[in-house]
Amino acid sequence: MWPIKNLSKIVLATILAFSTISYFLLSTDSASAATTENALVNTKNSDLTVRSGPGTNYKKVGSLKKGKSVTVYSRTKSGWSEIRYKDKKSYVSTKYLAFSPVKITKKKYKSISDLSYPQVSGLKSKTAQEKINRTFTKHAKEAYTSYLKVKQADKEDKNEEWCNGKTCNYMYATQYKVKYNQDGKLSILLYNYVYEGGAHGIGAVTSYNFKISSGKQMKIADILTSKQKYKKVQKYAYKYMGKHEDFFVDKQSDVPVNKHSQFYYAKDGIHLIFQEYEVAPYSSGNPSIKIPGAVYK
Repeated sequence: MWPIKNLSKIVLATILAFSTISYFLLSTDSASAATTENALVNTKNSDLTVRSGPGTNYKKVGSLKKGKSVTVYSRTKSGWSEIRYKDKKSYVSTKYLAFSPVKITKKKYKSISDLSYPQVSGLKSKTAQEKINRTFTKHAKEAYTSYLKVKQADKEDKNEEWCNGKTCNYMYATQYKVKYNQDGKLSILLYNYVYEGGAHGIGAVTSYNFKISSGKQMKIADILTSKQKYKKVQKYAYKYMGKHEDFFVDKQSDVPVNKHSQFYYAKDGIHLIFQEYEVAPYSSGNPSIKIPGAVYK
């Protein structure tokens, strides 16, 4: 009979084996299309109708305002584009979309299903395209090294008495989200997630921002070019957090805004994105705050 300590480990691991995987799947894009496109809603005087299927005979499920950015997973020959609206497969008329020239294709590093990373195509400058793709490939290669270490730990711990081979399923996975792909700018977030026992797994987000024309990777220091601008952004973020209960910061200096801060482009501004536990509880994941350009320009 197992000691109570080891029995507790088994029960906990069983629960976490499911909750960990569920968390990662929910925190990443549910779509599995190999290649996606980004577009802007380009209507004239009204919102763009979103329907449950590719045709006007399908039910209206919502609408999108002009200028809204959407990810398109496929286009039908009948003139409709598949998107995700409120996390559900939906469709809009393709003729009311203005497409970005940059296409994003999902790759699997060494054909491992848990290690997803993006590659871009369609850029006018092949040099810029190759530069961006090398950056993402490097990230995937480094993730692969960590993946192998976790797989080895998983193999070793399955020989322990408290693990029956099913209850200590460690995992390492990567995913990505395209956050901005217009106006000559590209922002993609790459998520690395690891579970090696304990209360839950740990995720980390890395933001990659590029000038599409040159392939230059942009850092937050390229945008916040003075100490005063950092302070203004920090103050704005702190005030935002003070109005929302999800955050646990007590003073402005608790909000980390520095040269290492993660961000992604937004229309007329940027989004700061934080790591787990950095400014909010684990349940909040990677919270983000939009910073209008007027704050720091």
